[in-house]
Amino acid sequence: MIFFIVLIILLLLFIILIFSTVHVSFLYTHKGDDDFLRLKVSLWKVISYSVVVPEVKVNASEKKIEAKKKSNGAAGVKKKKTKITVQTIKESSRKYSRLLAHVTGFYRILRRFLKKVTISQVRWDSRFGLGDAASTAVASGMVWALKGNVLGMLSHFVSLKGVPSIQVIPVYQGTLTQTRLSCMISFKIGHAIVVMLQMLKHWRKISSSKSKKSKKYIAGGTSHV
Repeated sequence: MIFFIVLIILLLLFIILIFSTVHVSFLYTHKGDDDFLRLKVSLWKVISYSVVVPEVKVNASEKKIEAKKKSNGAAGVKKKKTKITVQTIKESSRKYSRLLAHVTGFYRILRRFLKKVTISQVRWDSRFGLGDAASTAVASGMVWALKGNVLGMLSHFVSLKGVPSIQVIPVYQGTLTQTRLSCMISFKIGHAIVVMLQMLKHWRKISSSKSKKSKKYIAGGTSHV
C-alpha cells in the first residue's frame, strides 16, 4: 500500500515537473573594452542557478579571449577562468560539425523546440559616438535598422511576447560604445525533455545504421578473400 502511495506521489511530481516553466534571465552589457554577461536560471521562483562572466578581455596580440566565470547554485559559489583561443574555436567548430553530421534532422528538432520558447521583457539600449557628428548620425540610423532586423529574424524562430524596448542614443562629441541587452527566456521542462529524447533517438538510429554498414563492409571484404 505504501509503495503505491509513494508511486502516485512521484508520478504527480513528475507531471508537475514536465509542465513547469523554466525562466532564464539574460543580461549582457558592453562598455568600452569591458563586457559583462549574466544568466540566471530559476524554477518555481525558488530553485535558482546563476552564471556570471564579470570580466571579458580580448588579447589581440596573443589572439585569445580571457573570461572569468562565477557560478552560484546549491553547491555554493564556484569561480573559473576560461581562455578562448583560435585553436579552441576551431576544435569546437569541428565537434559541432561532427554533431550535426551524426544527428539527422538536428535543425528540424531545434526549430520545433524554439517555437515553444518565449522571450519577453526585451530591452536593448545603446549609446555610441564615432567622434564625428555626421558619421554618428548615419551610423545611428544603421543601428536602428540592425536592431529591428535582428528582432525580426528572432521572431521567426521563437515567440516574442510584448513589445521590445529599443533605444539608440547617439553621442556627437567623443568616441563611445555602450550596450545593454536584457530579456527573459521561458520554456517548459517537458518540451526540453522531448527534444533530448528526439535527439537521442536520431543518434541511436545513425549509430545503428553505421554499425550495419560497417558489418556489411567487413562481410563483403571477407567474402572476396
